Amino acid sequence: MKAKMSPLKNFGIDVNKSNFGEIAIYSLARAYALIEREISEYLRQFNLTPAKFNALMVIKHQGKEKGLSQIAVGRQLIVTASNITRLLDKLDKEGFIERLPQGADRRINLIRISKKGSKLLDQVWPGYSKKVNELAEILGTNNTKKISRLLLSWCAKLESNSKNRKAYA
Repeated sequence: MKAKMSPLKNFGIDVNKSNFGEIAIYSLARAYALIEREISEYLRQFNLTPAKFNALMVIKHQGKEKGLSQIAVGRQLIVTASNITRLLDKLDKEGFIERLPQGADRRINLIRISKKGSKLLDQVWPGYSKKVNELAEILGTNNTKKISRLLLSWCAKLESNSKNRKAYA
């Protein structure tokens, strides 16, 4: 019988050693890549990428009726100013967002979801939510609960460490 190859073998990670840190980091990265591929495939039918979808979600749910500054959208998505500008230009061209000028400075705009963008998200969301739940349920309910708690704890500790390092820099 042929032995099952480790999904980390291509990265040079030997899962039979006690290198749990590497295994955790690379497994998480690999899981993210596989999940993103599945999500991308679902979103493609709506002519969306995960980046466009995430931007629209942030703009709709964080900006609400008032809107968000372009800088705030970029911070939420953790992307550079030039990347967020290109992404918002595409969304604007497709009619999914509105740019609302603020005062005399034409460089400062609030970004708000358009009716067309909101309608698209309402159309995409049920299938997206179903896909996310299907992917999570591959682990089973108990394991999904455990990994959720572990990842939330890990993220909180990583963020705390990052803030502490910045405070001393």
